[in-house]
Parts: sequence; structure tokens; C-alpha cells
Amino acid sequence: MPKYCLEFILNTQTVSLETLRDSIVEFGEDLEIFQLPENNDVKDRDFRIRIYTEDPTIIFDTCAQFGRLKSIKIDEKYDKGGV
Repeated sequence: MPKYCLEFILNTQTVSLETLRDSIVEFGEDLEIFQLPENNDVKDRDFRIRIYTEDPTIIFDTCAQFGRLKSIKIDEKYDKGGV
């Protein structure tokens, strides 16, 4: 069964790291999320997100509610049944 490794940056002004994590953690595995060092605009926040999922669309749709996605990378991985 294909699994996808998603890596992207979410630029937002309205969400905390905890809220973002709680919104997408149930849709994948091995979630890594952290806030990038602040840029010059104090209102903007960039979060780097990495997650394995079977449905990239639900991750992107959920995150798009909070801001703008950028630097999107999708790698297709195959589950080898525990091998």
C-alpha cells in the first residue's frame, strides 16, 4: 500500500504549533513539526512539517485552512509489510 512522506512549510498568522499538531496528528504517522526562526514580519510564522500519510489531500486541506503552503515535497513510499 502506498504511503506518502510529506514535507512542507506552512506560513500562517493565526495558529499555534500545538493547535496545528492537534489538527493533523490523527491523519498520519511520525509527525515532525517545528516553528522556523521568525522572519522580519512579527505577525507571520513559518512551520516546517513532515508527516507520513496515506492521504496527502486531507493534510494539505487541513493546513490550508490556517495559511499558505510552500516548499511542498511529496515522496511516495511503499509499506513492505514489516520487512
